[in-house]
Amino acid sequence: MRIMFVRLIVVAAFSISSSAWAQVETRCFQDDQILYPEQAVGRNAWARKCGYINAARETAYNSFGDYVIFASGCHTYPNHTTGTACTFRVPVSEAEPCLSFTPTYLGTCMVGCYTGTEEVRFGEKYWPIAEAPFAGLSTVTALTQNATLARPEFSEQPIRTFVAGDTVEDIFVLETVDGRRVEVTSEHPMVNGDGIMVRARTLKAGDVLLGVDGQKVELSQVSVFRYTGKVWNVQPVSKVKMENVLDVEGLMTGSVRFQNEWSQDYFRLSVREDADVSGL
Repeated sequence: MRIMFVRLIVVAAFSISSSAWAQVETRCFQDDQILYPEQAVGRNAWARKCGYINAARETAYNSFGDYVIFASGCHTYPNHTTGTACTFRVPVSEAEPCLSFTPTYLGTCMVGCYTGTEEVRFGEKYWPIAEAPFAGLSTVTALTQNATLARPEFSEQPIRTFVAGDTVEDIFVLETVDGRRVEVTSEHPMVNGDGIMVRARTLKAGDVLLGVDGQKVELSQVSVFRYTGKVWNVQPVSKVKMENVLDVEGLMTGSVRFQNEWSQDYFRLSVREDADVSGL
């Protein structure tokens, strides 16, 4: 199912009332933000255990990096945002007990991984990721299926959704010798000089990343700071891995799919003349 990108978050049905949609926005952006992917998985496992979703939905949500949300309930209760309609706590672990009643299912939310000022390429322009959803953008610049290390090729991919959520976690600052600076979460996927997708937390000064022009760029410094605020990402419609490699500040990086449904996969760009994406 394709969701209109301007919604920013994923919901499970097109037929949703304005009041319910307001609750979805509140859950995903204010009082029910999941801080880590394992908590999202825990929420889905708890909901399946208690009979609020079935096993097929749990598998699907986990594959997209989504987590289920409910009307009038949030995991921050009773310390939720003042004025929001949250009257009970919704767990984030399968080990926690079920509720004594059946909550009303609202939809799902996702987790992001750029700070809001990071500039991602959309068409002919780099946009701060936090501004992009409000600029009427419907495509994001990504590698084509025929791209190689020696010959990277880019095209526009339709956007399925933008992703945003509040977090309190370490942000890794990647600075290159030619002056580029990228701020990402610890698990954010970057493409190294060999074309291999690696997590930001594994990088150090002297390591090499891959620029969108195919040139290798050395890291001059990697630093970490504690961040409180929103993180963002974008999810293309395509499920082809090559078409989920994006351009951030002129460096190759993975879309949110690499952090969620493909987080355990090994991926590298082909070094052959024709990209071999079979088995990816």
